[in-house]
Amino acid sequence: MRKVPTFQPGGLWLVTGTAITWGTIGIATQAIYNVDSTTSLFINLARMLVATPVLLAACWFVVGPNMFNIQRRDFRILLLSGTLLAMSQAAYFAAIRAAGVTIPTLLTICVAPLVVTCLSVFLKFEALTGRIVIALVCAMMGSVLLVGLHSPAGSHYNLLLGSILSLISAVGYASMIVCGRFLASDYHPLQVTAVTFGVGTIVLIVVNLFNGVVMVHTPQGWLLVLYLGLVPTAFAYWMFQTGLRSVSATSASIIGMLDPLVAALLAWGLFGERLAATGIIGAGLLILSIFLLSLEKPA
Repeated sequence: MRKVPTFQPGGLWLVTGTAITWGTIGIATQAIYNVDSTTSLFINLARMLVATPVLLAACWFVVGPNMFNIQRRDFRILLLSGTLLAMSQAAYFAAIRAAGVTIPTLLTICVAPLVVTCLSVFLKFEALTGRIVIALVCAMMGSVLLVGLHSPAGSHYNLLLGSILSLISAVGYASMIVCGRFLASDYHPLQVTAVTFGVGTIVLIVVNLFNGVVMVHTPQGWLLVLYLGLVPTAFAYWMFQTGLRSVSATSASIIGMLDPLVAALLAWGLFGERLAATGIIGAGLLILSIFLLSLEKPA
């Protein structure tokens, strides 16, 4: 039977740091849109093309030839994880195009932790505690209040299609977390992350070729793509996989809900966007959920 690592506080803060870093993705992407005419699909591919060689090189430097020492069953899980990563990203941005930002964001960040929890309990990776349940409820309520419940204006939106794509994105992201948790105790974090991203990059290349490649044209855009590839992608996912060695998949998915909070704070500070009173309450609930998770005692 595969050994599942026990909770350790250090892993919690690694996953928290990852979520904070992920919160900069939307801001950097918006900055690219301000100076360039590329598409979200190409931005995703470009940041993967930056991150994957860095992760492979780092994995070779740290792990050495053993980076290829992966059991056949586990390699199939890594192939699935990489495909899920690409599918989740492609579906999420397609959902935004179909239904605007609010509904896809809400569905993705709220459904994903529920899927992770159900899969983790079903696979007997973890047992639910009252504290985790309360943290999950607080995080979901906080995310709803932070993002908002307003439907997108305009008759050109296809809400049904957007909702379906958002659910696909949420299930893909949640399943990727469970795959990473499943392998966390047997392989180096860089090993898992590098192979997952290699597979995800190949899948995104195919998706971009199918939909048409619209490249970044400006130097400022490429600098932002470089940031996206190195910091909130390569470095952040390495931190995330490291944290999964000692943090439950459910806790990791709950902490991931910090992403919209960080994005909202950065948008307020950089772009002058206002945060409504309900958003402030939602931010408080998200912070409360992280505090509750930090009280989880090491086994």
